[in-house]
Amino acid sequence: MLDAVLLILREVLEAALILSLLLALSNKLQLNYRWSFLALLLGVAGSWLLAHYAYDIADAMDGTGQELLNASLYGAVILSVVVLSLFILPLAFSSVKDIASTRYNQLAHQQQLLYFLFVVIVSFSLMREGAEIWIYLSAFAHQEDAMSSALIGAAVGAGIGMSLGAIIYYVFAFMRQRYFLPVFLLVVTLLAAGLSMQIAKQLMQIGLLDSGKPLWDSSFLVDEHSWLGELLYALVGYDSRPAPVQGFFYLLTIAPILVALLWRIWRLRVTTHE
Repeated sequence: MLDAVLLILREVLEAALILSLLLALSNKLQLNYRWSFLALLLGVAGSWLLAHYAYDIADAMDGTGQELLNASLYGAVILSVVVLSLFILPLAFSSVKDIASTRYNQLAHQQQLLYFLFVVIVSFSLMREGAEIWIYLSAFAHQEDAMSSALIGAAVGAGIGMSLGAIIYYVFAFMRQRYFLPVFLLVVTLLAAGLSMQIAKQLMQIGLLDSGKPLWDSSFLVDEHSWLGELLYALVGYDSRPAPVQGFFYLLTIAPILVALLWRIWRLRVTTHE
C-alpha cells in the first residue's frame, strides 16, 4: 500500500500543483475558471486513452513510442509555460496601482490565448500523470486483495496530493499583489525546468542522448524515492543523480525567461536614468 501512496502522490501532486498555480493566476487576473473544466475533461479522457493503448504506443517507433510520447507531452507543457511566463513577465515590473487598474485589465482582454495555454498545460500534464495511475491500477485488475490495498493507497495518495494542491492555491490566491507574480514566475520556471530534465531522461532511456557521468549524487541527503524525494520530484523535478545533458536541458529551459527578465531590468534602469 505504501508503494501505491507514493506513486499516486507523486503523479497527483505534480498535476495538482500546476492546476493550483494556474487557478491562482486566473484569480489574480480576474478570469473565470471555465477553462479548468475543459482542461480536466481532456486530461482525464486523454490519460485513459494513453493507458488503454499503452502497449501499442510502447511498440510504436521501434519500441520507443512511449518515451517519445512522454517527451512530446512534457515539451508541449514546457513551451506553453515559457510562453505564458514571457507573456505575463511585464506585469512583474508594474506598480501595484498599475496592475490593479490597467495592466491586469489589458492582459485579461487576451483571454483566448491565456485559456489556450492554461488548457494545454493542465490537460497535457494530467494526461501524462493520469496514464501512469491507470496503468498502475490496471495491474491489479485480477487480484482482488491486491486491488483493495492499491485502491486504499491510491485514495490516500490522491487525498494528500489534492490537499497540498488546495493549500498551494490558497497561499497564492491570498498572496499580496506585489509578491504574487515574482513568486509565481519563479515557481513555474523551476517547474518547467524540472520537466525538461524528464525529457532528457526519456531520451536517454531510448539511446538518443548519452547519459554520461552524473553531475552529483545527493541520494545520501534525499533519496528520490522517499516522501521528501517524491515531493521535490513533483515540485522541481528532483533527481539525485542528474546527467550532464539533464543539466543542459534545465538551463536551456530557464534561459528565455532569465534573458527576458534581465532585459526588463536593463530597460527599467535605462528608463529611470532618462
